[in-house]
Amino acid sequence: MFDFHVHSHWSDGEFSPRELVRAAKEAGLSGLALTDHDTLSGLPELEAAGKEFSLPVYGGIEISCRQQDGRQLHLLAYQIPPEGRKAVEEFCRPIRLARKEALLKSIRRLRSAGYPITEEQVRALAGPSGELCKQYIMQVFIDAGLCTELYGPLYRHLFKTQPDGSPGIATLSFPAVVPEEAVRLVVSAGGKAVLAHPGQYGNFAGLPGLKEAGLWGVEASHPKHCPKDTELCLRLAAEYGLALTGGSDFHGRYGEGEELGDCGIEQDPFSS
Repeated sequence: MFDFHVHSHWSDGEFSPRELVRAAKEAGLSGLALTDHDTLSGLPELEAAGKEFSLPVYGGIEISCRQQDGRQLHLLAYQIPPEGRKAVEEFCRPIRLARKEALLKSIRRLRSAGYPITEEQVRALAGPSGELCKQYIMQVFIDAGLCTELYGPLYRHLFKTQPDGSPGIATLSFPAVVPEEAVRLVVSAGGKAVLAHPGQYGNFAGLPGLKEAGLWGVEASHPKHCPKDTELCLRLAAEYGLALTGGSDFHGRYGEGEELGDCGIEQDPFSS
């Protein structure tokens, strides 16, 4: 089983790339892809760990995009050669900076509303790159005894649209990139672009334009996909000549209960 969607502490996951590779080897997986949000920083450690544990590994990234209708869209990219990685990192750098600033603004809004949280507490949970995420905010609240789970009622109250249509007090808002531009960037860098979990955010309608821009594949198997989502991915992949991928979207304790290998696929689509 191959898991082509995993996050490390270089973005919003719990574990280091080496720890992920070791866990994947112990779990009997056939291969593992690291797809951190908007960064390739974990790839050197991933590739070294692949050799150490004799496990095929695949360097990747998950790029934060936004459709014209305002919906989020995530784009996975794989097999970016070393000479193309700098261009991808530079393309994603503004996204990372905007996300971090949005997190800091959320923390300030929470403090103003009386929540016991500081920037220092959140930064203390960050990985080696110092990237911040909303899961760290929730972990601070768990540690303070305000809640017992990351994605429970408090999370929905703070980060999700409320029943009256208003945003949560800590809702994140930051610029993302145009999906077609991201696809063209990945292709120009020598990589393969894959539409991530289109059922989660309702991204199916944009697939023809992404294919025209150079899309290589679609993530059909994912924990947030219902059977109809997966079926639609399979049909569209056949119609547009796209490869199929799948993976767990594993984040460790910062995830939603997924395990390494969940929603993985039996065949390596990059070997054909």
